[in-house]
Amino acid sequence: MLKIRAITNLILVAAMIFISYYSSIVGINGETQATVSKGLSTDFTPAPYAFSIWGIIFVMLVVVAIKDIRLAFSENAEQKAQSGWSMNCWLTVAIALTIAWVIVWSYLQIGWSLVIMAGIFISLLLSVIRQSPRPVSANITLALYFGWISVALVANESAWLVHLGWLSEAGEGWLSDPNFSVMQSALSLVLFALVLSFKSVKKGLEPAIFVYPMVGVWAYIAIMVKNAAGNPNLLVYVSAFFALILLVVTGYFGTKWNSSYSAKAKD
Repeated sequence: MLKIRAITNLILVAAMIFISYYSSIVGINGETQATVSKGLSTDFTPAPYAFSIWGIIFVMLVVVAIKDIRLAFSENAEQKAQSGWSMNCWLTVAIALTIAWVIVWSYLQIGWSLVIMAGIFISLLLSVIRQSPRPVSANITLALYFGWISVALVANESAWLVHLGWLSEAGEGWLSDPNFSVMQSALSLVLFALVLSFKSVKKGLEPAIFVYPMVGVWAYIAIMVKNAAGNPNLLVYVSAFFALILLVVTGYFGTKWNSSYSAKAKD
């Protein structure tokens, strides 16, 4: 059973990477992810370079999937898996949903893409709080993946509102930038704070919990960079302030990690 799970996870990770890059380079339904995003962009949408974080997430997913393969085919695999298995069922669900999201997004089904994105967020949350021992590499992978999906969920909601015609970058519609994107930035910060308020999340991602808010810092800096050119708007200063808040949170959890490892070293 462990061998089947490990092989299935590796295949899903490979499929996720393939369809992500295929949809970005070649395109699906005559659209690439970039062209769809450009048509639904708001000031909250990060600068294009920010999406390179997917490359790091993909590499980490491959690493933990291969580690599970090696564990599954080793001696006493069942016993070792109790303390060293990286990918639980909810992470598998999140990866499968990410594949589905790419397809739905490419077919401009923005409402359904938001539903699927919410499903990815919930799946990753359940994966994090599942209290089973995991290697540190698995927790770093989860923190990166979960952190970026926390940003992507709010960005997807913004894109959906643009799709509905409620706002546009030209200032037309029910709401307009930069005020709308300032509210979205605040919503994103609230989401990060809410997730970090759960003890089960902090315990589930130990000792890599600091990676989660670090992803938020990465996103806010990318939003700031995008909007800083020319005449900077209010969102630039708000993003800088929110990035600073999350940077302080990152430093706090990072210091706790270093302290815990120093204490173990002395023991």
